[in-house]
Order: sequence, then C-alpha cells, then structure tokens
Amino acid sequence: MKKTVFFVTFVLVFFVSVFSVSALRVGLEVGNPAAVIIIRPSPFDFKIGYNFAGAFNDAGGEFIHVSGDYRIIDSYRLVDFLHFYLGVGAFVQIMMGAETDALSLGGRIPVGLQAFLFKNTIEIFLEIVPTVTFFPTIQAFQDFQGYFGFTIKIPS
Repeated sequence: MKKTVFFVTFVLVFFVSVFSVSALRVGLEVGNPAAVIIIRPSPFDFKIGYNFAGAFNDAGGEFIHVSGDYRIIDSYRLVDFLHFYLGVGAFVQIMMGAETDALSLGGRIPVGLQAFLFKNTIEIFLEIVPTVTFFPTIQAFQDFQGYFGFTIKIPS
C-alpha cells in the first residue's frame, strides 16, 4: 500500500510541475473507473484513479488507473456555454492482488460534452471513452470508460 501511495503522489507532483501552464485545470470525476483525479493542462488530459469494483466481494477487480490524452478538438463551442471535445490517448491499469494479468495497456478515444460556468472557472462534463486493449490481449471496444465530473481553473 505504501508503494501505491508513493506512486500516486509522484505522478501527481510530476504532472503538476512539468505542465505548470496558464490553462491548468484540476478536478474529480466518477464513473468507470470509480474515482479519478484529473490534471488538465490544455490540450492534454492526465488522470489517475482507483476502481473499487470488487472491493466488497470475493471476485476482486480493484485496480489503479492512469491515463493520458491529447484533445484533437478541444472546447469546440456548440452553443453559448456548451462545448464538445474529442481526443486520443492511452491508459494503464495495474490490477491489485491479481495473480495473472496484473497489467492492462490500451488506447482511448475520449468524446465529451462540457459546460463552462462562472467565467470559465468551473467546468462540468460528461465523457464516454471507447477503449482498445493491447495487452494482455487485443480487444477492440470490449470496455467503455465513462465519467461525470468537474474541474476548476487554477489561476496562473
């Protein structure tokens, strides 16, 4: 557990220090995986989270999720405050307590709607992410990740 906490802290500090730019947003999202922290130096999107599925039964299924995306279309205005985005990225899932296939690698295609409120200070969004798993087996669109979340703009 100490290694996991160290890894999560290291990744967060790394992303914040390397990508300290004027358009930095930080937030939280819930969905699949269960709870995810977002660090978004536009047009990039970095996420680290933990999936609690299986934490309360014998089936297992808990994992740490790390992903990074590049938004090809970033905040394309549909109407007044509603925007659209589309990106490509990659993910890594580290299974907790798994005896086999302890690691999963793949690609992501995030598509979402976002609303900016209070002079772009707060963003709320809804995102669906088709995935392609490359390791341990190749599977196209077997799993979808989806989120509802918010970010807050960090002043420069």
